[in-house]
Amino acid sequence: MTSKKHSFIWLPILIVVVLLGIIFYQAWQRKEQSSQQASGNQLEVVASLDSYGEMAKAVLGNAGHVVSIIDKPNMDPHEYEPTASAAKQFDKADVIISNGGGFDNWSVNFAKQNDTAKHINLASVYHYKDGEDGNNEHFWYKTDVTTRLTQKLAETYGELMPAKKAYFEKNARAYQNKAHKLIDWQHSVKQHLKGKSLLATEPVFNNTLLALGAQMEDTNFAQAIEEGDDPTPTDVREWHQLIDQGKIAVVIDNPQSTGKLATQGVDYAKKHHVPVVKARETKPANTTYIDWQINQLKALDEALQK
Repeated sequence: MTSKKHSFIWLPILIVVVLLGIIFYQAWQRKEQSSQQASGNQLEVVASLDSYGEMAKAVLGNAGHVVSIIDKPNMDPHEYEPTASAAKQFDKADVIISNGGGFDNWSVNFAKQNDTAKHINLASVYHYKDGEDGNNEHFWYKTDVTTRLTQKLAETYGELMPAKKAYFEKNARAYQNKAHKLIDWQHSVKQHLKGKSLLATEPVFNNTLLALGAQMEDTNFAQAIEEGDDPTPTDVREWHQLIDQGKIAVVIDNPQSTGKLATQGVDYAKKHHVPVVKARETKPANTTYIDWQINQLKALDEALQK
């Protein structure tokens, strides 16, 4: 009787030990596979956005493969539903690049499930805190992102493949050199933008605009549109009054926004001869990140000088 009693006590413990052993073994296997990939000179990298994927590919060079999940202009990162194919990409990744800040939670969640991958989260890179004044989660519009992200990528790849560290650093510098023409345009636009008051249908472009000295007005209007709400009548009146008083140099419009009040706000600006410049949330097809940003800055600079 006593022997049977002891058996009942030890059996659950034995089962727990066996299960823990299986879990640790599987984790060890995944780590080994990741190490083998690295030692085989091939890294698998997944980026939530193709702008980040472009930089990831430039730094990685011939040392692996990069997949961008949001890789078409009409894909909405906020509403994106991950596919089984995307899940597999995240599962086998050695490096995962997410925007963070609530923008691509699906990417952040997949990264948490892959405990062997290195995770670069732009929200962490920029010390983003939700709700803080002036914080904006559209980090690809940060004026120094081409430097910050490529440096972080070179560092991360170098940790996984130490023998290629110098190669990754060289690639990062090469991309940063390409981005000099973008930085030159930022400096040029800053001369015409500083101190000017602007309106925006959404705060997509704000990280660039604020860094270059613009004063963003009626920000509650833009925030409401971004969150899928209607601006209040007070916000709409303020939009009209600022334009009527001649205080607005340019209106920034996200062409991917479909709100009725946003469209009416843009129409009101055009009717009163206020230039409207488009700033998208996702990269257009058949262009590079650098050229996309330069084209938007060119359009803004031209509008400011009208």
